[in-house]
Amino acid sequence: MLVVQTLGSSKMSCFLCVITALVVVISTTIALVSRKRDPEKIFGIYSRPGRWFYLKYYVFLALLYVRQFLSGLKKADTGLGSNVQIDYDHLDLWKPLSSDAKAFDAVFFQAVNNKGYYLCGGVERRQLNKINGVFYIVVPELGLLRSEHLPKTSLDATNSGEENAFEGGGIHLRMIEPMKKWKVSYKGNMWLDEKNNKIDVDINAEWTSNYPHFFFDTGMDKGLIAEAIAREPWSKELFKNLKAAHQTHYEQMGYLNGTLKVNGKVHNLEMSSFRDHSFGNKRDWSLMHRYAFHMMYLDDSTRICVGVVSQPCTTSHLAMGYIVTPKRKIHRITRCNLQLFEHGENGRPPKNIAFSITANYMRYDCSVSTLHECEHFKGNDVEARLLERFTVCRVNGTNGRGIAEWHYNNVKNAKE
Repeated sequence: MLVVQTLGSSKMSCFLCVITALVVVISTTIALVSRKRDPEKIFGIYSRPGRWFYLKYYVFLALLYVRQFLSGLKKADTGLGSNVQIDYDHLDLWKPLSSDAKAFDAVFFQAVNNKGYYLCGGVERRQLNKINGVFYIVVPELGLLRSEHLPKTSLDATNSGEENAFEGGGIHLRMIEPMKKWKVSYKGNMWLDEKNNKIDVDINAEWTSNYPHFFFDTGMDKGLIAEAIAREPWSKELFKNLKAAHQTHYEQMGYLNGTLKVNGKVHNLEMSSFRDHSFGNKRDWSLMHRYAFHMMYLDDSTRICVGVVSQPCTTSHLAMGYIVTPKRKIHRITRCNLQLFEHGENGRPPKNIAFSITANYMRYDCSVSTLHECEHFKGNDVEARLLERFTVCRVNGTNGRGIAEWHYNNVKNAKE
């Protein structure tokens, strides 16, 4: 009996020693970490992991999973909205603009093919019957054509009488069948890049899709989101801004087929394509510092969307995107080593760029080279400067073509 009591007492003493040691280690660690200073922001913009980074990362990651559970979105994080009640018949329609002066409802299309044709254009509906409109075409035998109002994009909206048409400045984008078919057209003059002469252009095309949709609300990788938030200094203002900055954005791969008439000559278009739709309470271009998005369409039918966004009032570095396999399976991007501050912080990104991304535990090494580039402005034609780039690319040894968009805050330049 005495032996048992002695052994029990010994075990208890060991247990208390272990607990005491853990308390000492944890207390010492907290004390040492508390004394560390957070690193300075790169260029005064880009936050770096600070002393509480890992704690903040796991706390916010847990919050994202709790939020998903409470919202009943256990399957929706695939980006397909598979367990969410979504009214697809109305999702593509015009969205009522809020009372905010910067309310918006925007659609955007782009397309490429291996013959060297490129197309991108979009319309962002704004208050007071205004739009931001942009349209580009690359014709191999001519070069880059741009809609005649560029680099300005602020235009009066027009009304053809067709319901739910996004239109203005010769651009006409209209939903025919929700999530499956759109009309894409442009009629009017366009500028021939570098030669600065006008060319008469008439595009009449149909966009179709049998691809799934990627909803950024639920499809973005939680680890990348938590990592971006954990880098930032936490404050009540940060979380207020995160809530205020929310907008709905979804994307869908597809095909663009139709005819392009340039000065009377007809070109038949068969192109790999993409479109998106964004809407929300407001879009304030002045809040954005920079972003870079690359769309890549590979010869093996793989399609890639990868973007890095810097909006300092919320996240100064946030990577996002997805890969669509030849079998039309979507995999979210879980890692991206493209750092904005390393590429063109002076306003001129390099013509050639390389980076790596990871999706579905597979690494994709990407190299991108620019063939054509043109700039335009948004946010009353002063707040945002955007470089539209038409590219060739190579990913893990497979060739492709793509379109990239680099954004720069232009508010300071506009004031000067």
